[in-house]
Amino acid sequence: MIRSLEIRIAVPTGAKLTQSACSLLHGVLMEHIDSTYAELLHQQSLRPYSQYLYFDKERAGVYWRLTALNKQADDELLGAAFSLPATVYLKKKQMEVQLVSKEYLKETSYAEIAEKCFAQPLAGKYLSCSFLTSCSFKSEGQYVIFPQPQFLLGSLIKRWNSFADKERLDALGLAQDLAQETYVADYKLSLHSFSVDGARIPAFRGLYVLGMKNNVMCNRIIAMLGEYANYSGIGIKTALGMGAVKTSLNERF
Repeated sequence: MIRSLEIRIAVPTGAKLTQSACSLLHGVLMEHIDSTYAELLHQQSLRPYSQYLYFDKERAGVYWRLTALNKQADDELLGAAFSLPATVYLKKKQMEVQLVSKEYLKETSYAEIAEKCFAQPLAGKYLSCSFLTSCSFKSEGQYVIFPQPQFLLGSLIKRWNSFADKERLDALGLAQDLAQETYVADYKLSLHSFSVDGARIPAFRGLYVLGMKNNVMCNRIIAMLGEYANYSGIGIKTALGMGAVKTSLNERF
């Protein structure tokens, strides 16, 4: 199962929370989860959840969205987040923030995402990725600050295979094979670093459009991964607030 919890946050007058404050909220949450589950998370290279902070213009508020990528994360992590007190203290900012409201969003599943992309015609051949928070990749010890198709798709395949119930993508070299069936159709990106524990991580934000060629099966897999990205995020440190993205399939870009 996949499910999100959205928490509206209020800060003191004159104060401001940036996207990087999500890592501080993550620290608060870790203090409230079961210690056995916390130890399990510590042992995992990929975390079964994503989270990020964003400002919603229509609702004129700051929201903290957490998404569980499997049932255990839903029970343990979202359950703990839903039970957080109305006021939490961010030590590094020496600030109290109010958790004004908490709302579970519509639940989905890996099977539903797969069915959406394999059981009906695709809405288009352009995968538009609007990065809501800073995104980066890492390769051979170096940060990669451009969403090359192989890194983008590889990131999603790893998360899908780590947490999917049944619909796994086990073919060797799949990320590279899929990347060869795509091209960069458009992008409007800017450098926008992300701060974690005082360290600045080189990263980017903005719009990125991946065009798909004429391999129908590859296109369906890419579309499925693109839909999944709305929940899992893309790239590194999605559990701390990076790589949040809103995707859509379009006939034109």
